[in-house]
Amino acid sequence: GLAPSASAANTLNAESGIESETLQRFLARNTGVAEGRLTKTGAKEMRAAFAKTVLVVDEGSLASTVQARDLLRIAGALRVPKLVLVGDAKQLDAVDAGKPFAQLQAAGMKTAAMDEILRQRDPDLKAAVEASLAGEIGKAFEKLGSNVAEVKADNIAGAVAARWLKLSHEERERTGVMAPSHALREGINGHIRERLVREGRIAGPAMETARLVSKGYTNAEKSLAANYAPGDVVAFHRSYKRIGVAKGEERRVAGVDRRERTVLLEAPGGGIVAWKPSEIGGRKGGTEVYRRECIELRAGDRIRWTRNDKGLGLVNSGAAEVMGIRNGRVTFRLEDGRRLTLMPGDPQLRHLDRAWCSTVHAFQGRTVDNVIAAMEANHPALTTQKSLYVEISRARDRAELVTDDAAALKERLEAVTGERISALEGIGEDVRREREAGRETAPDGKERERDRAEDSAIRQVEVVRERDDKAAREKAGPVRDRAAPAAPDREIGREAPQRKAPEPEPPAKTKVREMDLGL
Repeated sequence: GLAPSASAANTLNAESGIESETLQRFLARNTGVAEGRLTKTGAKEMRAAFAKTVLVVDEGSLASTVQARDLLRIAGALRVPKLVLVGDAKQLDAVDAGKPFAQLQAAGMKTAAMDEILRQRDPDLKAAVEASLAGEIGKAFEKLGSNVAEVKADNIAGAVAARWLKLSHEERERTGVMAPSHALREGINGHIRERLVREGRIAGPAMETARLVSKGYTNAEKSLAANYAPGDVVAFHRSYKRIGVAKGEERRVAGVDRRERTVLLEAPGGGIVAWKPSEIGGRKGGTEVYRRECIELRAGDRIRWTRNDKGLGLVNSGAAEVMGIRNGRVTFRLEDGRRLTLMPGDPQLRHLDRAWCSTVHAFQGRTVDNVIAAMEANHPALTTQKSLYVEISRARDRAELVTDDAAALKERLEAVTGERISALEGIGEDVRREREAGRETAPDGKERERDRAEDSAIRQVEVVRERDDKAAREKAGPVRDRAAPAAPDREIGREAPQRKAPEPEPPAKTKVREMDLGL
């Protein structure tokens, strides 16, 4: 089983019994296969391993075009008997470019439709969900009725928090809180925590830690040196010997050489290493870019992990509660009841966030009894029919919607579906318009000649791309058997020994000019 998010993978695992992992992890493990670097021996062994496998991908709408392309390449190369994509094209799309799940269906992929909604137990809520799915926003609002609350624009976060805080402890555990934007999510979490501190539910010694917050860059944005700033932190998902970086290592950005389009990274032993993200790591998803932010932890805090740790069994978006802090050591109670103690400076302490409220995108794939959701009436990008559908359809029994202008929200939702236009659709529309304009002015013979020229140009581009791909594969060399990675030297339930960072290869000396140093 595969899913584009850790929470969706966990849900697939728990509710179906299918052993599941994130799509990203599966693709990273089989990068060489996707790139065509498969030896005869490796191909024979891997095809035998997948000979009786059915790959099930849940929440298919969250997969990007690049992810879908690589998945199909891998499935084809390994001769996987069956690949099943499960999802809802009416829900949110991938963060990165593309909507392959919808495009594959439009292109004629064999599809089985399951159109009976079973999650909702309340008839009015079910009717609202069905109406939002059909784009009938007026009917959806009518069925939600008094569960749509209108407050002042600067009080959306406070109103959502207040509704959750008035619930009993048991009701809070059964109620999900959502917001479309990170800014609104952070505001809601702030209001909730402030109230819980006043009530004494969050108490005891406090510890501040510098957490890393993803800047949310796409792979294309990561490849541009101009998008980096002094103080940013770059995490490398793979080893890159050319710059002396090991897999899992994090480097702070010291500056940017804009003329050379180079990012300057601090080396562990001192000094600076020049890195060109356009050539190494940036375009292939081998890195993540973060900004630093302080966060206070005390007993009673509820957090979620923002990075997987296979050795500890921690998954991105998994929740935990802070049990106590002593001498810089933080003890957490995990969702499965286990206890985990992290020592001061443990890298996992840099990858957490508050967890009372989640973004709609992160919540997709989950199910709860009740939902309290925020939605701004006129957010330019996030107020869409898709967001509304996901927000209210996560609940079984009750969904409350808090907004700053109910009438304006309904009017905008009736006009904005949230459907993404893919690159192919955009190009096709441009070509159609050009051809229609040409028909009005050009004779039939010239029109046909122009169409043939366009087709010839497209074929030439495809030939060049195939040649470049072949050259890249030959340069990269064949995929060889890889040993399973060793688990981190930490254990649940007892203090973890300090880990020694891998020693990188000596970085090459680089001449730097026109630097923007963050000193």
